[in-house]
Amino acid sequence: MPTKVLLILLTSIISFTTAARAADEAKLKSQTVTLKVQFEHPGTFKTNPVSFEMLQLPAGKITLKDAQGKEALHEIKPIWMGKFEVRWDDYDPFWQRQDLDLEQRRNGIDAKSRPSKPYMPPDAGYGIEGYPAGGIHYVAARQYCDWLSAQTGKKFRLPTEAEWEYACRAGGPPVKLDAKSLDKFAWFMGNAKEEPHPVGRKLPNAWGFHDMLGNVAEFVVRDPNDKTKGVLAGGSYDAQADKVNSDAREPYTDEWNKQNPCTPPGVGWLPFVHRAGFRVVMED
Repeated sequence: MPTKVLLILLTSIISFTTAARAADEAKLKSQTVTLKVQFEHPGTFKTNPVSFEMLQLPAGKITLKDAQGKEALHEIKPIWMGKFEVRWDDYDPFWQRQDLDLEQRRNGIDAKSRPSKPYMPPDAGYGIEGYPAGGIHYVAARQYCDWLSAQTGKKFRLPTEAEWEYACRAGGPPVKLDAKSLDKFAWFMGNAKEEPHPVGRKLPNAWGFHDMLGNVAEFVVRDPNDKTKGVLAGGSYDAQADKVNSDAREPYTDEWNKQNPCTPPGVGWLPFVHRAGFRVVMED
């Protein structure tokens, strides 16, 4: 029996988040995107819903320094951004090919646009339900966005560096907290026990985004011509407090793939860089 894919995109506004800004109090629109992947195999019929909440950034501007240290002004459009980091709950149907039937999986359909089967548990034993997807290659994160776009008819992608920082700051100045204050908002070396935690357990920022700092670091697009490397932003669960802030960046390095058991290493997984995660952006 062919795979049945039921896609539901709920575009109604279901909640509002108040942005506590000193001079300008904004309310962010919220929208839930739901993708239900129904698949069948002998003796079993199972439905795995992919559902996540998006918040709409208000239009604005932000000034960042470029690679040469020069300040550049970026205009931010009112795009939608994931309230949480992408979880395994959201990512599993993609890499496990749950939208394909058994024959398609056996024949390797879509093998080039999705990660290959990993050599070890992709969650590294930390946990699946509610946990952020980690050890994800930049290429695979982009492929996931392409998959979401194809399934929903909406345009999904990774956030640009400017969009990510604008959301992280909630439109305000750079965010850099001391360890005591950071404990309320982020998982970092001081409280995480060097492992990721389920998303949304810490307080959100002023615009309602959770885990912008810490937990897994998040891939952002610094150079639109870069299709294979990316930059991690925000710091992670295994970083010291002074390395977990809105300015924190970690460019891709070949060292990340040096111990990858795959030959060649491939562009699906970074099994020894579990701090590498991402969140998605959706355009109207």
